[in-house]
Amino acid sequence: MRGRRQQQPPLSLPHRPKGDHRSSRRSTDEADAFHSHHGPQMTSVTDSVHPRRRFVGRAVAAIAALTGIPGIARADTLSTTHADDSQHDAWMRQLKGKHRQFFHAVDLNDRAMLMASNYLDAYEHDFAAKPGEVNAVIGVHGGALNIGFTDAAWAKYGFGKSGNVTDPTTKEAAVRNLFATGGDLAVDTLQKRGVLFLMCNTALRLRSRAIAKERGETYDAVYKDLEASRLPGVILVPALVVAINRAQEKGITYARV
Repeated sequence: MRGRRQQQPPLSLPHRPKGDHRSSRRSTDEADAFHSHHGPQMTSVTDSVHPRRRFVGRAVAAIAALTGIPGIARADTLSTTHADDSQHDAWMRQLKGKHRQFFHAVDLNDRAMLMASNYLDAYEHDFAAKPGEVNAVIGVHGGALNIGFTDAAWAKYGFGKSGNVTDPTTKEAAVRNLFATGGDLAVDTLQKRGVLFLMCNTALRLRSRAIAKERGETYDAVYKDLEASRLPGVILVPALVVAINRAQEKGITYARV
Protein backbone atom coordinates (compact mmCIF):
# COMPACT_ATOMS: atom_id res chain seq x y z
CA MET A 1 0.00 0.00 0.00
CA ARG A 2 1.03 3.57 -0.73
CA GLY A 3 2.53 5.30 2.30
CA ARG A 4 4.00 2.18 3.84
CA ARG A 5 7.85 2.04 3.88
CA GLN A 6 9.23 -1.19 2.59
CA GLN A 7 11.40 -2.94 5.16
CA GLN A 8 15.08 -3.37 4.26
CA PRO A 9 16.64 -6.80 4.61
CA PRO A 10 19.02 -7.08 7.61
CA LEU A 11 22.68 -6.42 6.98
CA SER A 12 24.67 -9.58 6.48
CA LEU A 13 27.98 -9.87 8.29
CA PRO A 14 30.98 -11.73 6.87
CA HIS A 15 30.61 -15.39 7.66
CA ARG A 16 33.09 -16.86 10.17
CA PRO A 17 33.11 -20.59 10.69
CA LYS A 18 31.65 -21.66 13.96
CA GLY A 19 34.28 -22.00 16.65
CA ASP A 20 36.88 -19.92 14.70
CA HIS A 21 38.02 -17.53 17.42
CA ARG A 22 41.72 -17.63 16.65
CA SER A 23 42.15 -13.92 16.07
CA SER A 24 40.28 -12.84 19.18
CA ARG A 25 41.90 -15.56 21.28
CA ARG A 26 45.40 -14.54 20.11
CA SER A 27 44.75 -10.89 20.96
CA THR A 28 43.40 -11.86 24.38
CA ASP A 29 46.33 -14.15 25.08
CA GLU A 30 48.85 -11.47 24.12
CA ALA A 31 47.14 -8.92 26.32
CA ASP A 32 47.01 -11.36 29.25
CA ALA A 33 50.70 -12.17 28.83
CA PHE A 34 51.64 -8.50 28.80
CA HIS A 35 49.50 -7.74 31.86
CA SER A 36 50.86 -10.69 33.83
CA HIS A 37 54.45 -9.54 33.20
CA HIS A 38 54.08 -5.79 33.39
CA GLY A 39 50.97 -5.27 35.43
CA PRO A 40 47.70 -3.60 34.35
CA GLN A 41 47.84 -0.75 31.87
CA MET A 42 46.63 2.69 32.86
CA THR A 43 45.48 5.35 30.43
CA SER A 44 45.54 9.00 31.36
CA VAL A 45 43.98 12.02 29.71
CA THR A 46 47.43 13.19 28.77
CA ASP A 47 48.18 9.89 27.07
CA SER A 48 45.00 9.98 25.05
CA VAL A 49 45.79 13.46 23.81
CA HIS A 50 49.43 12.70 22.99
CA PRO A 51 49.73 9.19 21.49
CA ARG A 52 53.48 9.61 20.80
CA ARG A 53 54.10 10.48 24.43
CA ARG A 54 51.98 7.50 25.44
CA PHE A 55 54.08 5.17 23.28
CA VAL A 56 57.42 6.48 24.60
CA GLY A 57 56.17 6.44 28.16
CA ARG A 58 55.06 2.82 27.89
CA ALA A 59 58.37 1.83 26.31
CA VAL A 60 60.34 3.37 29.15
CA ALA A 61 58.04 1.80 31.73
CA ALA A 62 58.56 -1.60 30.09
CA ILE A 63 62.33 -1.14 30.25
CA ALA A 64 62.05 -0.24 33.92
CA ALA A 65 60.04 -3.37 34.60
CA LEU A 66 62.47 -5.61 32.74
CA THR A 67 65.63 -4.13 34.26
CA GLY A 68 64.29 -3.57 37.74
CA ILE A 69 65.74 -0.07 37.77
CA PRO A 70 63.30 2.11 39.74
CA GLY A 71 65.00 5.30 38.62
CA ILE A 72 63.66 4.93 35.07
CA ALA A 73 60.48 6.98 34.95
CA ARG A 74 58.00 8.23 32.40
CA ALA A 75 59.80 9.68 29.37
CA ASP A 76 58.07 13.03 29.70
CA THR A 77 59.44 13.39 33.25
CA LEU A 78 63.10 12.65 32.40
CA SER A 79 65.45 15.60 32.49
CA THR A 80 67.19 16.42 29.21
CA THR A 81 69.70 18.78 30.78
CA HIS A 82 73.25 17.63 31.49
CA ALA A 83 76.64 19.18 31.95
CA ASP A 84 78.81 19.14 28.84
CA ASP A 85 81.99 19.82 30.75
CA SER A 86 83.48 18.10 33.76
CA GLN A 87 86.48 18.43 35.97
CA HIS A 88 87.48 15.02 34.65
CA ASP A 89 87.69 16.46 31.13
CA ALA A 90 90.41 18.97 31.97
CA TRP A 91 92.98 16.83 30.14
CA MET A 92 90.94 17.14 26.95
CA ARG A 93 91.02 20.90 27.05
CA GLN A 94 94.80 20.75 26.68
CA LEU A 95 94.40 19.33 23.18
CA LYS A 96 94.31 22.35 20.89
CA GLY A 97 95.54 20.69 17.68
CA LYS A 98 93.68 20.08 14.45
CA HIS A 99 94.58 16.38 14.55
CA ARG A 100 93.89 14.55 17.83
CA GLN A 101 94.35 10.81 18.35
CA PHE A 102 93.61 8.54 21.33
CA PHE A 103 95.71 5.36 21.62
CA HIS A 104 94.20 2.70 23.88
CA ALA A 105 96.87 0.47 25.47
CA VAL A 106 95.81 -2.80 27.09
CA ASP A 107 99.03 -4.85 27.14
CA LEU A 108 102.34 -4.30 28.91
CA ASN A 109 104.57 -3.37 25.99
CA ASP A 110 105.68 -0.25 24.10
CA ARG A 111 103.31 -0.69 21.14
CA ALA A 112 101.15 2.31 22.08
CA MET A 113 104.22 4.51 22.45
CA LEU A 114 105.52 3.32 19.07
CA MET A 115 102.22 4.12 17.39
CA ALA A 116 102.05 7.55 19.00
CA SER A 117 105.62 8.31 17.95
CA ASN A 118 104.93 7.21 14.35
CA TYR A 119 101.79 9.30 14.32
CA LEU A 120 103.64 12.44 15.40
CA ASP A 121 106.57 11.79 13.05
CA ALA A 122 104.38 11.25 9.99
CA TYR A 123 102.43 14.45 10.53
CA GLU A 124 105.61 16.41 11.13
CA HIS A 125 107.69 15.06 8.23
CA ASP A 126 105.11 14.15 5.60
CA PHE A 127 102.29 16.59 6.26
CA ALA A 128 104.41 19.55 7.44
CA ALA A 129 102.36 19.88 10.62
CA LYS A 130 103.44 22.75 12.82
CA PRO A 131 104.03 22.41 16.58
CA GLY A 132 100.74 22.15 18.42
CA GLU A 133 98.71 21.05 15.40
CA VAL A 134 98.93 17.35 16.28
CA ASN A 135 97.97 15.85 19.65
CA ALA A 136 98.30 12.29 20.96
CA VAL A 137 96.88 10.64 24.06
CA ILE A 138 97.76 7.21 25.46
CA GLY A 139 95.30 5.62 27.86
CA VAL A 140 96.42 2.63 29.93
CA HIS A 141 94.48 -0.05 31.77
CA GLY A 142 94.64 -3.81 32.20
CA GLY A 143 98.19 -5.09 31.80
CA ALA A 144 99.30 -1.72 30.44
CA LEU A 145 98.50 -0.10 33.78
CA ASN A 146 102.06 -0.82 34.96
CA ILE A 147 103.45 1.55 32.30
CA GLY A 148 102.33 4.42 34.49
CA PHE A 149 104.06 3.45 37.78
CA THR A 150 107.41 4.45 39.28
CA ASP A 151 110.46 2.23 39.70
CA ALA A 152 109.74 1.99 43.43
CA ALA A 153 106.27 0.55 42.77
CA TRP A 154 107.70 -1.94 40.28
CA ALA A 155 110.22 -3.15 42.84
CA LYS A 156 107.74 -3.26 45.73
CA TYR A 157 104.91 -5.04 43.95
CA GLY A 158 106.91 -7.20 41.55
CA PHE A 159 105.36 -5.81 38.37
CA GLY A 160 108.24 -7.13 36.28
CA LYS A 161 107.65 -10.69 37.44
CA SER A 162 103.85 -10.58 37.19
CA GLY A 163 104.05 -8.84 33.81
CA ASN A 164 106.77 -11.13 32.45
CA VAL A 165 109.12 -8.21 31.75
CA THR A 166 112.84 -9.02 31.78
CA ASP A 167 115.47 -6.39 32.42
CA PRO A 168 118.00 -6.68 29.55
CA THR A 169 120.78 -5.61 31.90
CA THR A 170 120.24 -8.12 34.70
CA LYS A 171 118.45 -10.80 32.64
CA GLU A 172 116.05 -11.06 35.57
CA ALA A 173 112.48 -9.95 36.13
CA ALA A 174 112.52 -6.16 35.98
CA VAL A 175 112.42 -4.31 39.27
CA ARG A 176 112.24 -0.94 37.53
CA ASN A 177 109.90 0.53 34.95
CA LEU A 178 111.67 -0.03 31.64
CA PHE A 179 109.03 2.06 29.86
CA ALA A 180 109.48 5.20 31.95
CA THR A 181 112.74 6.78 30.80
CA GLY A 182 115.76 6.37 28.59
CA GLY A 183 114.62 5.93 25.00
CA ASP A 184 112.72 7.38 22.07
CA LEU A 185 109.58 5.50 23.12
CA ALA A 186 109.86 6.20 26.85
CA VAL A 187 107.01 7.87 28.70
CA ASP A 188 109.05 10.95 29.59
CA THR A 189 110.33 11.33 26.02
CA LEU A 190 106.83 11.27 24.57
CA GLN A 191 105.55 13.61 27.27
CA LYS A 192 108.15 16.14 26.11
CA ARG A 193 106.61 15.83 22.65
CA GLY A 194 103.21 16.69 24.10
CA VAL A 195 101.74 13.20 24.50
CA LEU A 196 99.31 12.85 27.42
CA PHE A 197 99.15 9.65 29.47
CA LEU A 198 95.89 8.64 31.17
CA MET A 199 95.44 5.92 33.78
CA CYS A 200 92.12 4.17 34.44
CA ASN A 201 91.03 4.56 38.06
CA THR A 202 88.61 1.64 37.79
CA ALA A 203 91.51 -0.62 36.77
CA LEU A 204 93.64 0.85 39.55
CA ARG A 205 91.01 -0.03 42.13
CA LEU A 206 90.71 -3.58 40.84
CA ARG A 207 94.48 -3.98 40.86
CA SER A 208 94.68 -2.60 44.38
CA ARG A 209 92.10 -5.08 45.67
CA ALA A 210 93.92 -8.00 44.07
CA ILE A 211 97.30 -6.94 45.48
CA ALA A 212 95.84 -6.26 48.92
CA LYS A 213 94.31 -9.73 49.03
CA GLU A 214 97.50 -11.38 47.84
CA ARG A 215 99.73 -9.51 50.30
CA GLY A 216 97.32 -9.55 53.25
CA GLU A 217 97.15 -5.76 53.35
CA THR A 218 94.24 -3.37 53.39
CA TYR A 219 92.76 -2.15 50.14
CA ASP A 220 92.95 1.49 51.21
CA ALA A 221 96.66 1.27 51.99
CA VAL A 222 97.52 -0.35 48.66
CA TYR A 223 95.29 1.95 46.64
CA LYS A 224 96.69 5.11 48.20
CA ASP A 225 100.23 3.85 47.68
CA LEU A 226 99.69 3.04 44.01
CA GLU A 227 97.80 6.26 43.38
CA ALA A 228 100.76 8.19 44.76
CA SER A 229 103.18 6.03 42.74
CA ARG A 230 102.12 7.27 39.32
CA LEU A 231 104.81 8.68 37.08
CA PRO A 232 104.90 12.49 36.93
CA GLY A 233 102.25 13.81 34.59
CA VAL A 234 100.19 10.61 34.40
CA ILE A 235 96.55 11.67 34.73
CA LEU A 236 94.06 9.53 36.67
CA VAL A 237 90.60 9.39 35.07
CA PRO A 238 87.52 7.75 36.63
CA ALA A 239 87.17 5.09 33.94
CA LEU A 240 89.11 4.81 30.71
CA VAL A 241 86.04 3.67 28.79
CA VAL A 242 84.29 6.91 29.76
CA ALA A 243 87.37 8.96 28.84
CA ILE A 244 87.36 7.29 25.42
CA ASN A 245 83.65 7.93 25.00
CA ARG A 246 83.92 11.60 25.93
CA ALA A 247 86.99 12.03 23.73
CA GLN A 248 85.12 10.62 20.74
CA GLU A 249 82.19 12.90 21.47
CA LYS A 250 84.64 15.80 21.17
CA GLY A 251 85.91 14.56 17.81
CA ILE A 252 89.12 12.84 18.97
CA THR A 253 89.82 9.74 16.90
CA TYR A 254 90.49 6.38 18.55
CA ALA A 255 92.76 3.39 18.01
CA ARG A 256 93.18 0.30 20.20
CA VAL A 257 96.79 -0.92 20.03
